[in-house]
Amino acid sequence: MDNKKKRVLDAISHRQTDLVPWNFELTPGAVENIKRLAGCEDAFAYFENHMLRAKYKKNTRLENGNEKDLFGVTWMASKDGGDVGIIAEYPLEEDELGDYRFPEVDKEFASGICDQLEADHGEHFTMFSITMGFFERSWSLRGMENIMIDMCINESFTFQLYDKILDHHLELLDTVLDRDFDAVYFGDDWGQQRGSIMGPNMWRKYIKPGFKEMFEKVKSKGKKIVLHSCGDIEEFFPELIHMGLDVYNTVQPEIYDLKKIKREYGKDLTFYGGISTQQFLPFASADEVKEKTREILDIMFRDGGYILSPTHTATPDIPAENLVAMIEAAKNYRERKRKWR
Repeated sequence: MDNKKKRVLDAISHRQTDLVPWNFELTPGAVENIKRLAGCEDAFAYFENHMLRAKYKKNTRLENGNEKDLFGVTWMASKDGGDVGIIAEYPLEEDELGDYRFPEVDKEFASGICDQLEADHGEHFTMFSITMGFFERSWSLRGMENIMIDMCINESFTFQLYDKILDHHLELLDTVLDRDFDAVYFGDDWGQQRGSIMGPNMWRKYIKPGFKEMFEKVKSKGKKIVLHSCGDIEEFFPELIHMGLDVYNTVQPEIYDLKKIKREYGKDLTFYGGISTQQFLPFASADEVKEKTREILDIMFRDGGYILSPTHTATPDIPAENLVAMIEAAKNYRERKRKWR
């Protein structure tokens, strides 16, 4: 087993590692910045990432430059090709399914994603990614305001919608879980800068049951679970731990008290993130990034349970030098770690 994959598995098992595992995801513009700085053709290889994520995401480019996803949602063209865009057309404008037909799982495409992960031959910790879970998929179909109203006053339709989304995701999991990869990565943003978007009661009513069922299916196949959910969802940590979550991303330092969450949940959760793309990385110097990285590692790295990363996909406004500085700080942290003893 390569050291990269082993470091991640050890971190998830809360064992101390020689180096902190790290992982960086980049928009196309950020990739070009790294290529120019490093004089290389493969920015991801240059970063020596410990993880490899492949997304079940298949969009069709339209004549006007917009894209339509597998669920029929039309997205405006992203200037930098980032992973989140602005929706131009919602398929479910009314609170009824009507003639709308949920997509069949593209088994050939899903198999191709698994082929990519298996071709890694165990070098990295590999993740099959379902990029939009329940809440994100529901608002992409209905619109944010509409789905929030639905949750409050249209219980029957909301349950029907989430049941359909769950059926699709369960079929997708059935299609891929016997393949050779390490984890399923779910993406579903539930948080704001302070607290959750829908509140704990609505989360437990509509969102938690489906995730519980998906988590159980993933765990039955011996795979790890990674959840990306932006914002403040600390109120859900105990329940997510009980449901079997292994890795939580993204840990935003402007939102979370890192010492508190490491102390209270660090024996059960592995935290993934920690270096802010919102308030720090675009504005700091490389030396400031190195010092901040060391400060975060002082809090989060001890006894495993931490994967170093920017808090979101790196965009072109982050100087390439700052991303490189994070890795340099991580590589040089071994000497400082000895001060714990």
